[in-house]
Amino acid sequence: MWLLKLSFKTILLSFLLLFSIYSASVIIWVGTRGNTDNSLVLLASQFLHGHISLIFEKGMPIGDISRFGGKFYLYFGPFSSVVLMPFVAIFGRNFPQVSLGIASMITSFYLSYEITKSFKFKKIDAFWLSLFFVFSTVLFSASVINVSAYQVEVLGVPLVLFSLREYFSKKRPLIMGVFLGLAVMTRSLLVLGVAFFVFEFFQKRLTRRQLLIFFIPVIVSCSVLGVYNYVRFHSLFETGYKYNITLRTYPLDQNLNDGYMSPKHVPANLYSLFVMPPQPLLENKDGFVLKFPYLKASPWGMAIWFTSPLFLTLLFKFKRSKYSLSLIMAIIVLSIPIISYYSIGFSQFGYRYALDFLPFLFLLLLSALSPKLSKSEILLISIGVIFNAVYTTSLWGIYPVIGLYH
Repeated sequence: MWLLKLSFKTILLSFLLLFSIYSASVIIWVGTRGNTDNSLVLLASQFLHGHISLIFEKGMPIGDISRFGGKFYLYFGPFSSVVLMPFVAIFGRNFPQVSLGIASMITSFYLSYEITKSFKFKKIDAFWLSLFFVFSTVLFSASVINVSAYQVEVLGVPLVLFSLREYFSKKRPLIMGVFLGLAVMTRSLLVLGVAFFVFEFFQKRLTRRQLLIFFIPVIVSCSVLGVYNYVRFHSLFETGYKYNITLRTYPLDQNLNDGYMSPKHVPANLYSLFVMPPQPLLENKDGFVLKFPYLKASPWGMAIWFTSPLFLTLLFKFKRSKYSLSLIMAIIVLSIPIISYYSIGFSQFGYRYALDFLPFLFLLLLSALSPKLSKSEILLISIGVIFNAVYTTSLWGIYPVIGLYH
C-alpha cells in the first residue's frame, strides 16, 4: 500500500495539519460562542457608500472604536476594510470578517513554505516549518479569534511575507515596496520593517536605485494613510487611538497612569514576551487543586516559549547567516515602540504584538535550523501546535477542541 511507503515524518505532518484545520474551524465557529464583532465589515460597507466614519449600532463591540468631532472611527489603517469591500458588496454586512484571519493563515502557509524552500530546506521540512509558522505562533490565535484588532494585525503578516518572498526570489523593488506599503496601511508601525531592506542596502545586497524604487510605494502608502488620518482627526500622524472610547477602562487605565509610551512599560512587556507562564486552572478559588486541562492563558500574555517552543532553538543553535544582521536590526527596530507601549496587548493569547516582527524572527530561525529538521525540533513543533489548538480560547474558560466549557 502507498500509505506504508510514507515516512513517519510525513504521516505525523498530515495528522497535525488536519488536526490544526479541524481545531481552527471549531474555534472559529463555536470557540468564542458567537462573537459578533463586525466593525471591519461595517466600515467596508461605509466605504462602499462613500463614508469613512462608522454608524454606531447597538451591541457593537466598542474596544477598537474612537470618537472625534461627534463621529465614530476605527483607529486602524483602511486596508483591512478595503479588502472586505467586494465581499460586502456581494454578500452584505453579514459577511464574516474572521475570513481575513482564515485568508491570512492560508496565504502565510504558502508564503512561509516558498520562503523556506529558498533557504534550501527539503519540501517535507518546508511543510513542517510552514505548519509551525501558522499553527504554533500567535498568528493562529489572532487569526481564529474574531476581534477586529486581531484581524487587522494578522493581515499585515502575509503582506510582509509577500515583500520578503519577493526579495528572496526575483528582488523586484517596486513589488517589494508595494506589499510593505499595503502592510503599513493595516498597521502603521509596520513601516519600520523598512529597516531590513535598509540594512541589506548597507551590506550591498540592494543597489541605491533598487532602494529608492522600493521606497516609492512605501512613501505613497504613508501619504495616503496621513491624509486618511487628517480627514478623520485633523492630524497627519494621529491614528485615533488616543480618542478610543474605552481608553481609560480598567485594567489598562492603570498602566496608562505611567504614560502612553514609557520606559516604565518595558519590563512588563518583556516579562509577557519572555517569562509569563500560563495560569493554573483551579477547582475553586480558595484552594490550589488543578482541574483538567490544568492551564489557562493569562490575558496579559504568555511567553513565546509556550506558544512557539521551536523558538527555543534560537537560544541553543543560533547560526549567523548573511541575513542575520538585517533581520536582527529589523526585529529590534520594530520591537522598540512595542515594548514601551502601555497596553502590552491585553487581552491576548500569547504576546500578539510579536506579529509585527514575526516574519523576521521566523527567517532568523531558519538559519538556526538549516539544513534540515531534527526529531527534537519536530517534537517541539508538534507540542506547540497542540498547545495552541487546545488553549487558544482558554481566555474565556472555553476549550472547544476537547469539548470543555468551564
